[in-house]
Amino acid sequence: MREYAPQFPSPVGPREDRTLIDVLLESAAAHPDQPALDDGTRVLSYGELITAIRDLALEMAEAGIGPGDKVGIRVPSGSVDLYLAILATLMLGAAYVPVDVDDPDERARTVFAEAAVTGVITAGPHIESRTDRGPLDRSELRSPTPDDDCWVIFTSGSTGTPKGVAVT
Repeated sequence: MREYAPQFPSPVGPREDRTLIDVLLESAAAHPDQPALDDGTRVLSYGELITAIRDLALEMAEAGIGPGDKVGIRVPSGSVDLYLAILATLMLGAAYVPVDVDDPDERARTVFAEAAVTGVITAGPHIESRTDRGPLDRSELRSPTPDDDCWVIFTSGSTGTPKGVAVT
């Protein structure tokens, strides 16, 4: 079992402006043994889901990915790995940049370059670091906030280079 930073992510207490991760952690605390994610081949309880998300988030931090970064995600749709990649990215306070696994490699290269991603997650999940930063110190990990970018969606690029828009 991994050793987590104290209370990673740290509890935020009651507030009106909760994040998806806040809601997920509250649900997991209330129903740890209930099914949370089922992709038709694999079922994770809330407790298992949180453990898997934290493990992946810490692997990402070890790869130099952290709060405020953008992370490319290219994982098959509807898979447990896709949801783990998205939720681990959000747990770090980073934004995910999705590219469909069936899209041409050229589009993925263009979108990830335009977004200046610091890492890419593919099926497995496998993390490819694209930063020279090195592993983050555990003290650099923090809970996501409602002001963090959540994801960056790109246009099709049919009239030129795809354009990205960040969503909080």
